[in-house]
Amino acid sequence: MKIFRRADEMEMSINFKAMRLAYVFENAALLVWAVISQIKGYTPIIQTTIILIQNIIFFGSQLYMKRKMAKEKKDKHEE
Repeated sequence: MKIFRRADEMEMSINFKAMRLAYVFENAALLVWAVISQIKGYTPIIQTTIILIQNIIFFGSQLYMKRKMAKEKKDKHEE
């Protein structure tokens, strides 16, 4: 019995859009929180750290996946 099933194209598209909206909201909320903290005279270390780590993970994984796909495409083309 399978607990998880593969998502079809429509589900993958919906999930991608939902993740993208959640990512934008989270970054915007953290940025607003950091700006408000800075205005109040606090140091927004936690907010800034979360934003930086999140973006490093996002752009790092994006770069890794693009390179992996390009390598696979190149390997298939050479065959």
